[in-house]
Amino acid sequence: MSTNKMLVLITGANQGLGYYAAQQMSASGKYHILIGSRDLGKAKKAIEAFTDDKTVDAKPENVEAIEIEMSSDESIQAAAKTVEQKYGRLDILMPNAGIAYASGTTREQYQQMYDTNVFGASVTVEAFLPLLRKSTAAGGKRIAFTSSGLASLKMAAEDQGNYSGAKFGIYRSTKSAMNMVMVHYARLLEGEGFVVSSSDPGYCATNLNSYSGFKDPRDGAKALVRCATADKASVHAAMVDEEQKLPW
Repeated sequence: MSTNKMLVLITGANQGLGYYAAQQMSASGKYHILIGSRDLGKAKKAIEAFTDDKTVDAKPENVEAIEIEMSSDESIQAAAKTVEQKYGRLDILMPNAGIAYASGTTREQYQQMYDTNVFGASVTVEAFLPLLRKSTAAGGKRIAFTSSGLASLKMAAEDQGNYSGAKFGIYRSTKSAMNMVMVHYARLLEGEGFVVSSSDPGYCATNLNSYSGFKDPRDGAKALVRCATADKASVHAAMVDEEQKLPW
């Protein structure tokens, strides 16, 4: 199988920000989107839902479901093998899947959240890096992490954003760690023509926070799309929202 469109994988795209980013990118007609989900059935239902959404001209021929579980190295490697066999390349990788809550002891909570948000994203980058290197498309060789303004040490120290520094501590630290991973890859790969960045979608109402966010995830997804598609100068080695670079 082949496609002449830009090939994009978004993990955790069966719902929330990944879902709307996939919907928006599909509607542009420029991209073929792989809807990554740990549950293949949910990914297929998500595709049905957003292609039925009359508010966006998303095209079903521009999307397909792929199973990928961020806490399983075997699942990540299997997904990479599937993409290699079907397409032989990947143009844009968007590690988006994440969790904001965990249960158990303090150690167990840290382990669960870092396993998905940091380790899973990092393993996914390494698994798909050989396919990203094969991208020859203009605008290819992109890695766009989904981060959060909560990762900013400056904002946390100054208690900006209407969040107490005592809240979301583990989640915030995973996103700070993810930003360091992002900068590592940005510097490591820039000589090969890669563009690597992370996005801050804002506090959006999604399943991640039990829909407590005050921002429409459709708007938040615009930051993910910008992160994955904007020119290098405006996003590379930076955390960005839909308009600007943000402080560390």
